[in-house]
Amino acid sequence: MANILILGAGVMGTALAVPASDNGHAVVLAGTPLDDAVVAHMQASGGTHPKLDAPLPGTVRVIADAEMTAQDTDRADLIVVGVSSPGIAWAVDRLNGLLRRETTVAFVTKGLDRKDGAVVTFAETVPERVSRLGTFIGIGGPCIARELALRLPTASVYAARDKADAERAATLFRTPYYRLAASDDLTGVEACAALKNFFAIGVSAMQTRYPDARRADGQSKNPTAAAFTQAVHEMATLCERIGGARSTAFDLAGLGDLHVTVGGGRNSRLGHSLGRDRTVEEAMAQDLANETVEGIDTARVVASLLGAVRLQANGRDAVEFPLAQAIIDAVLGNALFDFDFEDLPTPANAS
Repeated sequence: MANILILGAGVMGTALAVPASDNGHAVVLAGTPLDDAVVAHMQASGGTHPKLDAPLPGTVRVIADAEMTAQDTDRADLIVVGVSSPGIAWAVDRLNGLLRRETTVAFVTKGLDRKDGAVVTFAETVPERVSRLGTFIGIGGPCIARELALRLPTASVYAARDKADAERAATLFRTPYYRLAASDDLTGVEACAALKNFFAIGVSAMQTRYPDARRADGQSKNPTAAAFTQAVHEMATLCERIGGARSTAFDLAGLGDLHVTVGGGRNSRLGHSLGRDRTVEEAMAQDLANETVEGIDTARVVASLLGAVRLQANGRDAVEFPLAQAIIDAVLGNALFDFDFEDLPTPANAS
């Protein structure tokens, strides 16, 4: 039996407590200062997370941030940070204040960072900010928290610089319903985890830009499939530029996670608004009021990656990343989403 401490009582942090507890581990789920109401709800008799339909196993100890002490981190064999990218600074400060020995820390946080003028992942910047962080584990792949909490079949990937470290962490959570791969492409998994949020905005816009009233969901499929394929190719190139393996974009952390994200979530909802000819400002004031859409922050970093790179396609100058550029123009320029399918390379040139 291992001792696992999860920082952050959001949907993903809470969901991860389910397979860990099912494997017989002692799990402490600690909320952030923003989670006090959620924690109180789960601490009540029969209480569940407001956004999850399944109660936590009774063996999970749920505590508020103010209740967490260094004794909780002392006991932990593994700490999981389950906060969104805006919460990473809080997590770093909390770890520095509590850790008294080197400890392996796994992150479900998705985002890109900058270091020495280059675009990097949190795997390159967080370890140097946490004095006693032992091994950095990145968690990626297609995983809707509610479905994991309901123990529906889910496949994800755990990554570390040393694959053996990733495998050790995965072993703590792996169950018949939570199928886990291990990877040594930590940078690639982390990069794709962030990039898929960004690309999901553009792919999801196709679902509302080209409606089909005769379908039950009202969505045509061909435009979405074409944009999805383009997104994966662009993601692979960007992943490689950041320092990851191109192949990672064509696996769980890339196309798998992109598929799930297009299927639902805040980035997808923003894409749907853009597809209906709303600006990002309008969408964030209406459908997504008071929500954090991580793809927006990622757009700023991707913009710096793209620069003015061009290539020859079909005998004319074309942007190498037409979908990424269309997303950036809409997100950062607060313009209407404008994606021209004529800018797509022919299948023979898509690589």
